[in-house]
Amino acid sequence: MPRGNQLARQWRLLQHLDRPAGITVADAARELGCVVRTIWRDLRVLEDAGFPIYDEKAPAGQQGLWRVREEFKQKLPLKLSLAELAALLMSRALLAPAGASVLGPAVASAFDKIAGVLSRDALTLIDRMRDTVGVRAFGAKLQAPAAEHLPVIQQALLDRRGLRLRYYSFQRDEETQREVDPYHLTYFNGGLYLVAHCHLRKAVRVFAVERIRRVDLLGRRFVVPADFDAEEYLNGAWGIIRGDLVTVKVIFAKKLARYIRERLWHPSQKLRDLPDGRLELTLQVADTLEVRRWILGYGVQAEVIEPAGMREALRIEAEAMSRQLSQRRRPLARATEGTGSNVRGRRSAQ
Repeated sequence: MPRGNQLARQWRLLQHLDRPAGITVADAARELGCVVRTIWRDLRVLEDAGFPIYDEKAPAGQQGLWRVREEFKQKLPLKLSLAELAALLMSRALLAPAGASVLGPAVASAFDKIAGVLSRDALTLIDRMRDTVGVRAFGAKLQAPAAEHLPVIQQALLDRRGLRLRYYSFQRDEETQREVDPYHLTYFNGGLYLVAHCHLRKAVRVFAVERIRRVDLLGRRFVVPADFDAEEYLNGAWGIIRGDLVTVKVIFAKKLARYIRERLWHPSQKLRDLPDGRLELTLQVADTLEVRRWILGYGVQAEVIEPAGMREALRIEAEAMSRQLSQRRRPLARATEGTGSNVRGRRSAQ
């Protein structure tokens, strides 16, 4: 049996053991769809790893119950079950983005305390379980020097003080100086973003922290508008970038319909089945680069119906891609012999 299946089963067994009434070996085998001998083997693995479980001997003629030791529950810092404790540790990666923020030390300290109530072998087994049934967050850490800006940004957020930014705009390929009132710092899709009122644009804008070239804390203070809600503001975006809302209709091919239907892509989405098996997705979002890239990712399996401007923009993009892919690919340029000899000469001189 694959190692991942064993670990997943042992995780489920741990949840059953955490029930107030415990569980018998026979019941565990029935619920987990395996033989009794397998449950006994899993129990030994959990015991050997140091998990605080025991066999409560039953009167003659009755099956014994396996459960979590009561004294272990009493020493927990919070009223958590053993399964909840293990689940928290397996989900630690979800909070990885906090490591780049002011929350980082507190989050690390909290997890260290949680881990401290389990044995080293138990933690090792949980790590193996996490590879099977855990979660992962990607791109959680900023590269220097962007991460160096975070203390100043977070101080401004806490003190409600303005910031002066030198910010690089990817779309315009230029740097501008901005004065902003920072409202909210959020993590999305591998990056940190600052939601702030921009005095240059006279509107709320989203700034990618990795594109901030310099940040200075200002002396002036500000008040966040009473009607501003960060969650509501961000919900209006497809990803992180906002704009004027438009109705976007996309028709997906029959082979993709089930996949699209399985997920909630946006709070505003509406789905409609078409007679030929295709699926129509309607959204109320801004016509941003994020939306267009998402649609382009499905190639010919996705057709934009409206807005007309988006449909035309994607048509132009698709034609440009077709022309590019139709051309014969040129080999990558190679370094000249002169350049190579210079490099060798410099190396030999070191």
